[in-house]
Amino acid sequence: MVRIILLAFFLVAVHGTCVRAQSCSLQVAGTMLDEHDRTELSFASVYVIEAERGAQADENGNFVIGDLCAGTYDLRFSHIGCDPKVVTVDLRRDTSLTVYLHHHDNYTETVTVSASGAAVSYEERLDREADRQLGLVLERITGVSSLRTGTSANKPVFDGLYGNRLSIQNNGIAQAGQQWGNDHAPEIDPWVAAYVRVVEGVDALRYGGSTLGPTVLVEPSPLTPRSQPGGKLAYGLRTNGWGHTLNARLTDTAFVAYRLSGSLKAIGDRRAPDYYLTNTGQREGDVAVQLAKFLSPALTTRLYYSLFNAEVGVLRGSHIGNLSDLEEAIGRERPFFTESSFSYGINSPRQRVTHHLLKAELSYAPSDRTTYTLQYGGQVDDRKEFDVRRGDDDQAALQLLQVSHTLEGRYQRRLGGQRSVEAGVQLENVDNTNQPGTGVLPLIPDYLGNRAGGYVTYHVKPERVRYHVGLRADHQYYEAVTISRDLPRRILRYTHHYTTVGGSAGGSIKFGQRWSADADFTYRQRAPQINELYSQGLHQGVSGIEEGDRSLLPEHSAKSSVDLTYGSRDGSLTVTGGLFYQRVNNFINLEPEQEFRQTIRGAFPVFTYRGVDADLSGGKLSVLAQLGALDLETAAAVVRGNNLTDGTPLVFMPPPNWRTSLAYNLSGAWVARASVLAVARQQRTVPEQDFLPPPPGYAIVGVGASRTVALGDRELHLELEVENLLNQAYRDYLDRQRYFADAPGRSLNFRVSYSW
Repeated sequence: MVRIILLAFFLVAVHGTCVRAQSCSLQVAGTMLDEHDRTELSFASVYVIEAERGAQADENGNFVIGDLCAGTYDLRFSHIGCDPKVVTVDLRRDTSLTVYLHHHDNYTETVTVSASGAAVSYEERLDREADRQLGLVLERITGVSSLRTGTSANKPVFDGLYGNRLSIQNNGIAQAGQQWGNDHAPEIDPWVAAYVRVVEGVDALRYGGSTLGPTVLVEPSPLTPRSQPGGKLAYGLRTNGWGHTLNARLTDTAFVAYRLSGSLKAIGDRRAPDYYLTNTGQREGDVAVQLAKFLSPALTTRLYYSLFNAEVGVLRGSHIGNLSDLEEAIGRERPFFTESSFSYGINSPRQRVTHHLLKAELSYAPSDRTTYTLQYGGQVDDRKEFDVRRGDDDQAALQLLQVSHTLEGRYQRRLGGQRSVEAGVQLENVDNTNQPGTGVLPLIPDYLGNRAGGYVTYHVKPERVRYHVGLRADHQYYEAVTISRDLPRRILRYTHHYTTVGGSAGGSIKFGQRWSADADFTYRQRAPQINELYSQGLHQGVSGIEEGDRSLLPEHSAKSSVDLTYGSRDGSLTVTGGLFYQRVNNFINLEPEQEFRQTIRGAFPVFTYRGVDADLSGGKLSVLAQLGALDLETAAAVVRGNNLTDGTPLVFMPPPNWRTSLAYNLSGAWVARASVLAVARQQRTVPEQDFLPPPPGYAIVGVGASRTVALGDRELHLELEVENLLNQAYRDYLDRQRYFADAPGRSLNFRVSYSW
């Protein structure tokens, strides 16, 4: 009997061992890579949700999880500085994966998405925003606000810096035309953008252009040997302005990998809650072409071309004929010249802009550690501005043609021990010409600009303590040809030479697997730009007269920042908080004067450029959480700016703001969304600094729902959204048109896209 029991026990044990050997000895292995540049994500984490265990990748991003039974598993991949991703695996045999995470280590922040069923891919998230202006898309980044000019233009404000101090890189090329003023939105089609991020510190040193550090990167999805053929057709309708947007994209990988994108946009008069914003329509037609030829594993050539073409109306009630009417118009509840009905018509004042960008790149990687890149960028920006005139409405009051060329050589080397070095040299030529026949003295003069610059950065990225340093130097030359303001008119020529330097150092430390801290110190100098030196006249888009000062000196900035990040083991919670302090000497400030000036073109407020000593400080807090089927994103930012020369607050600093969005995965593949944006009143001003006190704070509520329907290997995406659900009447402190009108009210938006 005992023998029989022992035999039975032995057979059961052997059987159990065999079962385990057959079905619980499987493994999942693979590599985690940066989605953008395909570098390894050292020491990233993978967590098997059902098995409640995970593993950490090695320094090359490789991972192995063994002793798994056959079945279906959800694997959550995460890395400090990355958007987490969940991958579902039907495990029947040993499986190998290559996982790409959207990584933003060393970046200030990106427009992030979380990883539950309520979320969408990063590129799809931007697609949902693409019928808006690019500046509004950037507001999703914590700490970013928009300096607005009514409904026609938005420019990003980051940590209190905007305009010339915040360079925008369009596919790696510094966007030309930005120095013409804050009323000009970036001439970039949001449909093309697959990645939108802000970089600063060491990683910002490699980018040219006028900047005190922070740089906005707007990049299309790169074509790679793994790119798959496909396409998308998308349409959007916005009831406020009855705006129609159509975009078509096609990707193929024939003899040459290519992606084509085309967009059309037509918008009429927007509407504030109580009245139409007359003459705020917009027409836009954009084209972008990406080409890539993989000549060999080591040699790749790329070509990119984009055309941005738009006509934009400027609020009619912001252009006033005489001083007494201007004084009445500023702060008026209902703007002058407000029509009682909707119109698609665009009359003067208005703007037309055509922007061409061509980029050619040759990349040579003789080994997996070394890469040489040669890059050319050419841009042509043709801008016309039309004032309200008697007689010929097609005669531009301002017509500028800017042609720019950039050439860059770049060297990247991955050294041993998680070390890397990068160096580059850049040359830039800009030729800006006022076209004759306007009958008006130009706002900015004809000028020729040349810049030569170079940089070097060094990164060390071991598991626990990381650090990076970098240096940059530039020499800027201007030759300006101006027309005297007094009589008799004379041609005056001026030259300027500016040598600027910059440097940055920073590091990060990980405390266990959940906490990390980052600290950076950056010193940058920025040469004055042409509009700051020589603006003299009506800046039509902002409805104000601007006056430059050719004696302005370069800005000198020193910025310190520290950030603390917590990431849960399974990647379902990320909390980031940060503080910064920045001291800027010779801060070039555009200040309102207590003056209204009558001209032959009407009456307008006056703004002057002036150099002062200043400091900026503030903090940010962001939380991303996945609570079952609910995704939560919340972020708050506070910025304070001080004019140390005058002992007053800096004007046009963003007020405290807080943004929260929720996404909930309903049954039946529906996703419900809700959002709240709360902006406080800007309390830090004095009456003499502005024409009106800051407007009250406000809160904007939005709701929406979306669904994706699978049609075989194709998808149909439907979305319905309500912006400004409560039809809140408000004026934003950073909106230059707030002097004359409210911001737009409620809008019901519908989007549909079909992808294959």
